[in-house]
Amino acid sequence: MSPSDASDSAVLPEYLLDSVSLLSKKWHPAIVRCLADTTGYSFSDIEDRLDGVSAKVLTDALSELQAYEIIERREVSQSPLRVSYTLTERGEELNEVIASLADWGETHLAAPATERVVLVAEDNPRVNEMHTAWLEEEYTVRTASDGEETLRRLDGDVGVVVLDRRMPGPSGDDVLDWIRSQQYDIRVVMATSEDVDLDLLDMGFDDYLTKPIEKQELLSAAADLFERHQYDAQLQEYLALRAKLTLLQVEYSAERLESNDEYRRLRSRLDELEPASDDLDDVDPELFERIPVEIPS
Repeated sequence: MSPSDASDSAVLPEYLLDSVSLLSKKWHPAIVRCLADTTGYSFSDIEDRLDGVSAKVLTDALSELQAYEIIERREVSQSPLRVSYTLTERGEELNEVIASLADWGETHLAAPATERVVLVAEDNPRVNEMHTAWLEEEYTVRTASDGEETLRRLDGDVGVVVLDRRMPGPSGDDVLDWIRSQQYDIRVVMATSEDVDLDLLDMGFDDYLTKPIEKQELLSAAADLFERHQYDAQLQEYLALRAKLTLLQVEYSAERLESNDEYRRLRSRLDELEPASDDLDDVDPELFERIPVEIPS
């Protein structure tokens, strides 16, 4: 067998290994992609677009790519000296290969995106449409216009429910009880135009918004509740209970609340759940912006 025949039949021919070696260097593919579809960039242009590359590493990488005739260095002016880097024809061909590799990697190697699903349960068509439009900017949104449809549209894929408290058929209160009875890992924000009442003490919601709801208010609540999925059950219970008691303290005097047995029980439960400071290291401080840091006695 001739040397050329051996090269052709090799499982990993030398030219393939050379190509892999060239592309395996961190900044080489990045530089090629950076220069694609441009009329040329200066050294500082490339440096600005490649976050994290040092001047020395970039200089070495550009020199090596020039040696392979993948990029070309041209003097734009001599005084002051200005140079521009562009892809050669060989470089344009390599860019197509890199783009194909990127597409393949996105299809077969990238971790699947976790779909975040919000169910908007609201019987007012205008409000339902408005809340849906706001949330669709960041989430996959399902909608329901009454209690029966809400129950049909609920499953384990739903992460957050924006639940109208008063709907035809099963009410929001009934739907909330059903969600908790099924032990779904779903966070619920109750939405209502009704006055805040002490009945809330018995409800297992995670957040509570009073209509009319502002766009940023709704988006912040949804973001907070999705973030809570990362926390353990005790911290989630603590945050939900803290939000509930804070809400009631805004509406009722301390004397009125302290005369309520259920309120006192929940206050004791809140004290039991109080996390240590170390347990809050990974909690976004902004999560507490709508919940006072200290709940008064």
